[in-house]
Amino acid sequence: MANPGGPLAGVRVLDAAGMIAAPSACAIMADLGADVIKLEPPHGDLLRGLVTVPDGPDPWWELDNRGKRGIVVDLTTEEGIQVAHKIAASCDVFVTNLTTERQSKFKLRASDLREDHPQLIHLTLTGYGNSGPDRDRLAFDHTAFFSRGGVIDMMGEPGQTPPAGRPGQGDHTTSLAILSSILLALRERDLTGEGQDISVALVHTAIWTMSSDLSVGLATGEVPGPIMRIETPSPLVGRFRCSDDRWIMLTMPADRYWNAFCGAMGRLDWLEDPRFVDPEKRAQHGPELMIMCDDIFGSADSGVWAERLDAAGMVWGLIQNLEEVIDDPQSEALRAFEQVPDAKFPFRTVSPPFALDGSEMSVKGPAPEHGEHTAEILSEAGFTPDEVAQLYEQGVVL
Repeated sequence: MANPGGPLAGVRVLDAAGMIAAPSACAIMADLGADVIKLEPPHGDLLRGLVTVPDGPDPWWELDNRGKRGIVVDLTTEEGIQVAHKIAASCDVFVTNLTTERQSKFKLRASDLREDHPQLIHLTLTGYGNSGPDRDRLAFDHTAFFSRGGVIDMMGEPGQTPPAGRPGQGDHTTSLAILSSILLALRERDLTGEGQDISVALVHTAIWTMSSDLSVGLATGEVPGPIMRIETPSPLVGRFRCSDDRWIMLTMPADRYWNAFCGAMGRLDWLEDPRFVDPEKRAQHGPELMIMCDDIFGSADSGVWAERLDAAGMVWGLIQNLEEVIDDPQSEALRAFEQVPDAKFPFRTVSPPFALDGSEMSVKGPAPEHGEHTAEILSEAGFTPDEVAQLYEQGVVL
């Protein structure tokens, strides 16, 4: 039987982070039933309004802050710091991407918050980690994940302009590392009764995503590098343009697919061709074979190739644009997009990339307006009505 409210019902999270990666992890925790409090400064999170839709929702803000309650606190004041501490004292998890310097200034370091609340799990997201020469360097996912982590260099072809990473792609990958580490820390706390400090870095997540290539470099001393498409050692792992200008990606690293591939290409003669008799020979003649395949794929449209490749049992995929991803019936089957309940404007957003069939998991509601729940959160933290009124009057909260 599913736990009422979700697997994280009863867990309280203070999200004192900005932009995408850490707030995204907290949004998934809200989907899983956690009570997530979004703490913002008076000027608001930088993500607010970064992408706007006329007469519609704020899609980026909604994606990474759905289901949370919002409070505005001025941490530049001593009273604001005390408010943050009092709220954190009632929480299980504290999440931030404030620099070490600002955490120290606002007394939000793990040592500050866990001194009287050792059960608290304190997570810091950084660009480059909490130690080393670049521990204090500011970062976004484009700089730390895509660039410093080597991702962009391996995605392009040699000598070409490096491709641009897509907004939030590194952040949302990192959010899964944040979520995983918090869940593990909660489990550890179940066993020991103690919270702990967690550090997650954008560049470290990038290194993990590149670990297949990096493991070769670590084992051999020779790091793989980007190659031209035409230099692909086997068409079984190639990408090809069809006559309708659509691209198809093949991924069949096992040699057992070769015979069926030759049949699908209408070139059974390749099976007896001494240039292509085994994987080593095909790699030696890779560019030549790729050019031959280019010509064949260019002779028919992607629909024809879809039928041929499926009939031959090939592993392939059509390279889709995002409009096609939204309309893909498989996206619908996965429930990849979910209607946001109780939203001012009816819209869908992206659901977490996993399904828990035995648990309650859903988008609980829209993202909070700026300071929407300040008064009720303060009341829950133990502030009297007079104290709340005074904090508003002093501009400590909004």
